[in-house]
Amino acid sequence: MTEQERQEIKANPLASLKTRPPHVNTNDWKNRFRISTKLVDNNYKAAYALFLRKKDEKYERGFSWSSGMNYLIATHPEIIQIKEELKSDA
Repeated sequence: MTEQERQEIKANPLASLKTRPPHVNTNDWKNRFRISTKLVDNNYKAAYALFLRKKDEKYERGFSWSSGMNYLIATHPEIIQIKEELKSDA
C-alpha cells in the first residue's frame, strides 16, 4: 500500500480502493464487502418472507439473501441519511 493510499484511507476510512493492493490475497479482496450475522428467530422468518414473496402477493420481490440485504440497506431511512451526509462531506 502506498503512502498516498494510506493517507486517503486515513482521511476517509470508508473510501474503497479500486485495485487490489499486492499484499492482499485474491480471496480476501473478493470478499471485502461480505457480511455475516446470526439472526434471531423472528427476524429470520420475517426476512425470509420478505425476500421470497411470491408474485401473487402484494409486493413481488423474489430476492436472494444477498439482494434482499442490499435492498434493506439501500432503502433504510437512517442509512439513506448517512449516505447523503457522506456525499456532502466528500
